[in-house]
Amino acid sequence: MSDVTKEFELQTDKLLAHNYPCRKCGLETKHQTVSRYTERGAQYYGGHHIDWAESNEIIQCLGCEEVSFRKCSTNSESLDYNYKTGQPYYVETVAFYPGRALGSKVIDHWLLPWSIGEVYKEARTAIENELFIIGGIAIRSLLESICSDVEAKGRNLAKKIDDLHARSLVTKEGVETLHKIRLLGNLSAHAAKRHTKDQLMLALEVVEHILIGTYIIPARAKDTFKGLDEVKKLLAPDDQ
Repeated sequence: MSDVTKEFELQTDKLLAHNYPCRKCGLETKHQTVSRYTERGAQYYGGHHIDWAESNEIIQCLGCEEVSFRKCSTNSESLDYNYKTGQPYYVETVAFYPGRALGSKVIDHWLLPWSIGEVYKEARTAIENELFIIGGIAIRSLLESICSDVEAKGRNLAKKIDDLHARSLVTKEGVETLHKIRLLGNLSAHAAKRHTKDQLMLALEVVEHILIGTYIIPARAKDTFKGLDEVKKLLAPDDQ
């Protein structure tokens, strides 16, 4: 039977700032480590032992001030070498909570119809947390939800996407991209195909453009220019 030893350390003082991806900013920014709770352990068996360390950190972006969580793990079995310096180092396994994706910001989903907003949030959360099969299925569901909401015509999703172009909701080039997204979703749903994070984020970005143009900008315009309709009624026809 192996023996296991553990020790724990809490740090809150003299912690340095580091560059980490920020979910809210959509890019890598400097983060202050607010606190760090580290577990260090070793397991002994048969004259051998394995060492590990796991740091759990509360971090805060020094730009937008968003607070999040970072976990960093290493172990003695994941040893690699830097061939430039010739020095060994432990390979780090890092995870952020909530998940995040560089180069992409969350759109104003509260301006979307409720059901579409819920599917959008789940699709994005799946991709950010690297649940790539679920993310592919969710993006296809999001596309279907949009088609249903705008009452696109067709007996299947392919025909409904073509109808979006016929109604000038998307360009010809946009339709071609949407068909690729449809196929991507089909592979995830029917063949358990795991797409890359870059593929899924690009697919989501394309759908986000539809959401912004169809729902978010009209909602903002209605609120921003709400007084102009009353002014228009007071103007003479030649002044409108």
